[in-house]
Order: sequence, then C-alpha cells, then structure tokens
Amino acid sequence: MRFSDKLARLRPMASDGRAARRPLPDPPERSGFEHASSESISSDPETSERLARLRALMGEVAQRDQRRKRPRRRVAAPEPLPVGERVDRGHGTMYLLERYLDPQHCHGRVPVASALEVPAELIGSLSLDPELADVDPSRMLILDTETTGLAGGTGTVPFLIGLAFFDDGVLKVEQVFLENLGCEAPLLHHLRERIAAASCVVSYNGKSFDWPLLRNRYILNRVRAPELPPHLDLLHCARRVFKERLEAVKLTAIERDVLGFDREGDVPGAEIPGLYMNYLRGGDARGVVPILEHNELDVIALASLLGELGRHFSEVQHGGDARDHLAYARLAVRVQDETRALAFAEAAAAGAEDDELRVRAGLLSAEVMRRRGDYAGAATCLQAVLSATGVCALASEVHLALAKLYEHRLRDLPLAHRHALHTLDSEGPQSHGRRLGRLRRRLLAH
Repeated sequence: MRFSDKLARLRPMASDGRAARRPLPDPPERSGFEHASSESISSDPETSERLARLRALMGEVAQRDQRRKRPRRRVAAPEPLPVGERVDRGHGTMYLLERYLDPQHCHGRVPVASALEVPAELIGSLSLDPELADVDPSRMLILDTETTGLAGGTGTVPFLIGLAFFDDGVLKVEQVFLENLGCEAPLLHHLRERIAAASCVVSYNGKSFDWPLLRNRYILNRVRAPELPPHLDLLHCARRVFKERLEAVKLTAIERDVLGFDREGDVPGAEIPGLYMNYLRGGDARGVVPILEHNELDVIALASLLGELGRHFSEVQHGGDARDHLAYARLAVRVQDETRALAFAEAAAAGAEDDELRVRAGLLSAEVMRRRGDYAGAATCLQAVLSATGVCALASEVHLALAKLYEHRLRDLPLAHRHALHTLDSEGPQSHGRRLGRLRRRLLAH
C-alpha cells in the first residue's frame, strides 16, 4: 500500500475531498475539589497577607531596577586638530602649526625678544661652553619635544616637536604633530632642515633627554641625522644660578619665580602620553589641544629665560636676590671673569640677609683679590667679614683664609698664629695641629 493511501485512511475526508480537521476537545470543567481549593486559598487571611507582601516586594524591586536604568550617553563627535595645515615637502605629509608672536610679547615680565640682546660671549659664559661664545643669537633654534613616555628608550616616540626661532626679530613658533605612529620621517626631515640653518640649539634638559631621543629616532627611521651645532641647555644654567633659592628648577618653577609667569590649567607632563594615546584610539583632538599649549609655552619660556639670564649676568641688578648675585659671582670665577665676579660678590654681601650668605660672599671676594695679587685687600675684606658677622658657623673658614694669607703672603706670623687658633672646625684636628706647631716653631726661630 502506498504512503498516500495510508494517510487517507488516517485522516477523514471532507465533502470537498480535502482532509477534515479534527475538532479540539472542550477543556474539562474544573472539578468541585479544585474550585473548593481555590476558594479556600483566597479566603485564608494568612495566605492573603503573604501574597500582599510579595506583591509589595516585587513592586519595590521593579522601582529599584527602573532607577538603575540610566539613559544612554550620546557620544560626541571627535574634535578635529587645531587650525594648521598638512604639508608635504617630498618626504611625506606632516601636520604643521605656525604662530608669530608680537615683537613686544612678554612671557611674564620678560620680553621674548630680549634673547636677541644677549651677547654671544655671555652665552658662552653662562653655558661654560667656549663654542657658544661665537654663535649668532639671531639664528638660534629653540627645541622642545613631547613624547609617548618620560623614560626614553627605543619605544618612546616624540609625537610633537616644538620649535621657535627669530624671523626678522619676530619669534616664530612651529609645532610639527605626528598624526599616526610610524610616520615620523616628515617630522625628522623638517627638524633636520631647521637645525642645519641654526647657529645653536637651545633646550631645557635637551642634552640628556630630547636630543638623544631624537637621534635614536633618526637611526630607527633610517633618516640621516643632522650635525648638531653648539647646544645651550638652559637647565644647567638655571641650576647653577637658582639652586640656592629655589627648591626645584623645573621650567614651570623657573617661570613662576624668575619670569613672573604662572601657568593656569597646564596639563601635567605625566598625563601627556595618555592623552596622545586616547587621540590615536579615537581621533578626538580634545586631549591634544592642552598638549599643544603646553609645548608652545615651553619654547616661548626658553626665549624669555635666556634673555633674563643674559640681562642679569651682563650687569649687577641692584635690588635682586643676594643668592642669585652670589651664584653669578661663582659663575664668573669659573670663566675667569674676575671683575664681574668681584662686582657680584660685593652685591651679594651688601644684600645678604643672614651671616652665612654674607660670609660666603666675603670669602669669594677675598679669593678673587688673592688671585689678582691683592693680598692686603683680601685680608681687609676678610677682617671686615669677621667684624660684621660675629659668631657664625663659617667663621672658622674666614680664620683659616686669614691664617694662610698672613703666613704665606703677608709674612705676619703673629697674626697668622692668632687666626690659626680658630681653624679647628675648618681643617680638622690633624691639619690644625700641624699648622699651629709650624707657626710656633717659626715664631720661636724669629
């Protein structure tokens, strides 16, 4: 028998020849027992109370879930980079931002154009680098980078190179921004061209961080690195001059305490790598804007700082801090500028507010006079320091300097012996004993 015949037997046919549908059975009526059970449950007061509590609890849970549901945040459209231009000079595309500052622009209370007024020989003295004594200040190149890390190394990428240089006496700021990792070659070629046209490079900690990092990037990207001209690292200059009175010589601290410029809302350096990584992930430049502002302030501050250092070192600024005067005096001694050293030491002694600073300034003045051969003047200076300071922790050093002068230069053994009695704290027991013994023998011999 065919399968269709079997189906025909199982399903009765309607009058029109189609298989008739079997009617569904009526639902069974609820038995009396079930009806009675339902009525008994609804009439039970304890069960009704439980049901009411359950309904109330379910309502509270539903309201709590409703409160927890927050509206979905609207994702703002990515913000584009600040106004600049994409430039292709034969080595790929780079994003370049440019700005010219007004000739009278001041960073704090110091004009940026004051950097042009610093004589080259003073730049060499400030840096303790004779090569910088012959540079042309009008062709200096100020350099600062922002990187993907603060520790350096081959994995650290400089994604922003800030440059500043003078163009007909006007400071021009250039910022070259890396929009995508792996596209550093245009930035490096642009930097090489700027360095080639510069007489010197000015940076802040650039000798230890910025330039070694950039040199590595040239090697890794197989781009020929430029020959670096004389390098003026203003961090070293600032440390030599301001370490006596400033707790830290970070550029922001120098800006505030020396230039009179206080940054408001400046992005911390430790947050810069994370902000740039956020930009790479989403293309939103909101976090890049404060980085660009931070970098721009850095390069502008270096121009003003160089001008302020040169202005102060060129001539004693009366009313300045005595600690700065003493630092400039020591710097002048190191470059064998005795006239300048003596002027700053005398200014430091005159403006000192404590005996220790006054003694140090007097000792430095006496040392300059001794180098000049003015032994009597050096002794007079030291005697004046003793009479002006009285009891001081450094008084023993003054006595030692006088003992040496009177014994070896002025040939006054009684005065040498009198001062040698107070040199124990400066030279220790052995040297002190030998000095006293030698002076007593010489006095007896005479």
